[in-house]
Amino acid sequence: MNMGSPLPPAFAEADFYHTFFAILLIVLAGGIVLGVRARRARTESLDESPAYPHAYEWLARAVGALWLLDGLLQAQPLMTTRFIGGFLAPMLQGQPALVEALMNFSIRFWGINPVIWNEFATWMQIGIGLAMLFGAGTVWRRVGLWASLGWGLVVWTGGEAFGSLFVGGTWLAGTPGSVLLYMLAAVLLLAPASYWNSPRAAKALRAAMFSLWALAAFLQAWPASGWWHGQTLSAYVTSMGAMPQPAVFSAPLLAWAKLLSQQPGLWNGILVAVFVALAVLWAVKPRSTWTWWLTAIVTFATWWLGQDFGVLGGMGTDPNSGVVVLVGLTAYAQLADLPVMGWLSRRHAVMEHSAL
Repeated sequence: MNMGSPLPPAFAEADFYHTFFAILLIVLAGGIVLGVRARRARTESLDESPAYPHAYEWLARAVGALWLLDGLLQAQPLMTTRFIGGFLAPMLQGQPALVEALMNFSIRFWGINPVIWNEFATWMQIGIGLAMLFGAGTVWRRVGLWASLGWGLVVWTGGEAFGSLFVGGTWLAGTPGSVLLYMLAAVLLLAPASYWNSPRAAKALRAAMFSLWALAAFLQAWPASGWWHGQTLSAYVTSMGAMPQPAVFSAPLLAWAKLLSQQPGLWNGILVAVFVALAVLWAVKPRSTWTWWLTAIVTFATWWLGQDFGVLGGMGTDPNSGVVVLVGLTAYAQLADLPVMGWLSRRHAVMEHSAL
């Protein structure tokens, strides 16, 4: 598809990295100053504000680390010269008119100056990640959370095309989109300590898990998506397995794609049944360790055998939705005091004891 503008010249990569490392030096210098101030502020505020549970800190730091990783992935060489043709343009296919218009606007806007906009996107995400990772007890974490909501909305709508919700999306591809899950986590993290120290935080995570798997089942079962017949599903998984990556990652994907091609209806039915089962379990048995483990196993399996971990091939912009769900599962296990997280609780107790 002709986007109406030539590809950025090869030296655009060099321009990007010259600016990137200049900004990096400034960020490192500023980070040292802010880190010292943040540590002092946290020490002074220990007796002034109610403590958040460990699950809050885990979720904040984990999502912050994911934003930081997203920023570093945005700094990959191909993002400056191939982001439009390799990432944005393929999302146009089959989109409703409104979504297509929004994506075309994103493509034209990015094409004005790919170097500057890739620099901006890179450092916006790195900045959000650093604020969430190291801003505990300071205003910087809240700044990072609010920024993640604003920037996340831009990325989810103009960069992820609403997580492919309107073109037959599937959980195997990460629908409804990892950035939407980041935003939901940010909303939860903006809640006060009293909310986190009540049963409401755990209930919110339970509701999110039920909604996610119910949506996954609906999208997988929707006839218009084409998952029940033909090679639609196997072709997608094959394309993931063909990405440049070690054979240990690609071989299971290609084997899975072969099975899908032989009996697409049967395997799609199994996927729908699994997703329905998870939704039901989160509705009726949310505190069961069986529910937790089954969800963790299915999430990891689909993160690998569908989403391909999201970061491989040189054009991955994030590790996809599977890892965000695993992070949420870990936070929920701590809030609900499930025995599956006993090892983490013991480790946290040791860390707290060492800090005294």
